[in-house]
Amino acid sequence: MPIQIQPAQPHHRDEQAKLVHASLDVWHRTRLNMDRFGRAWEPFRFLVDTYAALDPGCSVVAVDESGALLGTAFYHPRETHVGVGVVSVNPEAFGRGVARAMMEEIIRIAEGKPLRLVSSAMNLDSFSLYTRLGFVPQVTLQAVTLQVPKDGLPGASTRLRAATMNDVPAIADLEMRLNGIRKEKDYRFFVANATGGWRLSIIDKPDGSPAGFLAASVHANDRLLGQGVAEDDATMHELVHGTLDQHFRGSETVWLIPVGCTGLVRQAYGWGARNRETHLFNVLGDAPPMRGITIPTFLPESG
Repeated sequence: MPIQIQPAQPHHRDEQAKLVHASLDVWHRTRLNMDRFGRAWEPFRFLVDTYAALDPGCSVVAVDESGALLGTAFYHPRETHVGVGVVSVNPEAFGRGVARAMMEEIIRIAEGKPLRLVSSAMNLDSFSLYTRLGFVPQVTLQAVTLQVPKDGLPGASTRLRAATMNDVPAIADLEMRLNGIRKEKDYRFFVANATGGWRLSIIDKPDGSPAGFLAASVHANDRLLGQGVAEDDATMHELVHGTLDQHFRGSETVWLIPVGCTGLVRQAYGWGARNRETHLFNVLGDAPPMRGITIPTFLPESG
């Protein structure tokens, strides 16, 4: 049956959540021999709802002639680029070109703006798809997981403070200066914290401008570090250390570390972190040089 690509509608919410769960679950069980996501799809409503809250109407679905959902993909228009979120295909539709059709629609929607996304380096199907479309890997990332002790991590910085709306323009300016992209909307979303599960921390320089910032999700279904940018490795180390200590005591969290940030990698191992997967940061179009230390995230994953 031919594939039809159309904007997602509110009534697709649960079907999108089921599809994202099924896609991730099947791939990890069959390719990595890992039962990482369990059998419950309901927690994935959080992912769909987060995308909808951040960028209403910015998702597409692939359906067949009967209206059955074959795939779903999310995207994030920003001032300088378009970020691509989770791209998922119904396992029964693997090999039918569903992901390519959805990505081609997002490329059309981007109208020439660069596209940025994080993908698994261990999924050769997605690697092949993105490189065939012209995406170029820019940075290799380690996904590490850590069970933070109940008593926290010793020696954590006390310089972190919670960012406010007044800080957002300066945070966006820092990312623009270091990485050549701007996504002020993301940081307003974190500070507004409508669901109560977001944190955005900042470290100031002596002149009051930001040296770096780091967001975190402390939701029960989504304990992640990122997005974050810092001028140097030491500042990002301080942000990660302090955020883990302040917001993740007694819980497990996941974050992405650029493999070239050897100091951060060694410190994560020193805390007891373990590698979970390898990822690639990919760009289609112009890619300004990344001069800062950047920690992307899986959600909202807006590049």
